[in-house]
Amino acid sequence: MGDIDQFFQDSHYNIIRVLLSVSGLWPFHSRIRRYGIYLTMLLVLGSGCVFETLGVIEASQDSSELIDAVPMYFVCIVSIIKTFCAIYTLPQIKILLIKMQEYCISPISDEERKIQNSHAQYGRKLGYAYAGFVLGHSIVYLIATFLVRLFYGQPSGTDGLSKRLPNSQIPHHVNYMIDHNKYYYPIFLHAAICDASYTFLITTFDVLYITSVEYCCGLFATLRYRLEIAFDKNNDFGNDKTAMTKDTCYSNIVYSIRRHTEAIQFVAILESVYSISLFIQLGAIMISISFLGYQVINYTENANRLIKPVLFLNTVFFNAFFENWQGQKVIDSSERVFESVYNTEWYSMPIAARKLLLIMIMRSEKPSIIKMGKMVNLSYVTFNAVLRTSSSYFMLLRSL
Repeated sequence: MGDIDQFFQDSHYNIIRVLLSVSGLWPFHSRIRRYGIYLTMLLVLGSGCVFETLGVIEASQDSSELIDAVPMYFVCIVSIIKTFCAIYTLPQIKILLIKMQEYCISPISDEERKIQNSHAQYGRKLGYAYAGFVLGHSIVYLIATFLVRLFYGQPSGTDGLSKRLPNSQIPHHVNYMIDHNKYYYPIFLHAAICDASYTFLITTFDVLYITSVEYCCGLFATLRYRLEIAFDKNNDFGNDKTAMTKDTCYSNIVYSIRRHTEAIQFVAILESVYSISLFIQLGAIMISISFLGYQVINYTENANRLIKPVLFLNTVFFNAFFENWQGQKVIDSSERVFESVYNTEWYSMPIAARKLLLIMIMRSEKPSIIKMGKMVNLSYVTFNAVLRTSSSYFMLLRSL
């Protein structure tokens, strides 16, 4: 465990080690440490979910309040589902991390290592950018909510609603079964901690997804490089030990097939980890966009209530695009393998190498795809479908 911990700490993948360690999803920690973090998450997420569920039930009496409550409630549900999916698929996550380490320490050529490192650096920058954007919006969301309370003060009223806070003064709809005005600060603190925990857990799982996808794109890129120089018999691979035979071309094709198989297997494991969680997440996003759009239109003239749905809508749009963008990158990277295989000087290769190359052409003709729920592909097409469906739901809400 110490070796792999040290490897990730010294590599460009350190961001996923830090995030997974904090959330208790680092598979190389002891069970006692992980279970301790799980217990803490259960207390925070469980208590937050209970009070938020009661708040949604209370808001169901008013359709406009229910529309306000649903998007944030989806964040709670999605974060809990993604956390349970991560815990359930922890063995697969461990395999992904081990494969990343094994490839990085394997004897590959300097050019291949350079290509892989460039993708690792790009994945790290994307991970930081994504985490900064989502967590930053979450912090601004909570601060904006608190500032509304400071500027507008405690609401007045003597009716039964006086014990409930206005929607603009709390992060989400809650029902603590006490006077919310009297105990505003403890309630706000607990709700803020819950919201920050939801966002952090979702971000952790998403950053692992982004980093893994970029690593996979690096595998396909190094594979294309190897195919392009497969017939270059004068190429010097330095310490590369894959060229075990005198026929450099044949050994390169054998090596390429093995690497292609590893990349395909990596995508399959990645899909098994994210298939269910991303399906539920994008489904919730699709409904949330329509509800948030409805809120933005309705609160155009009410600045203190407008800022929260605008911030939330930005985050949801960004998340939906990022998830599908990464899936599209896997498709594009795997499709380019077919182009590289086809453009090799296969006609000048030995007969044995041609036969192996034919197998690779047949397999690379079908791109690798990450599917949600084994049904929907993550791609630009799916992102477009999410926006179109959300627009339909939005128009339906407007008409009602």
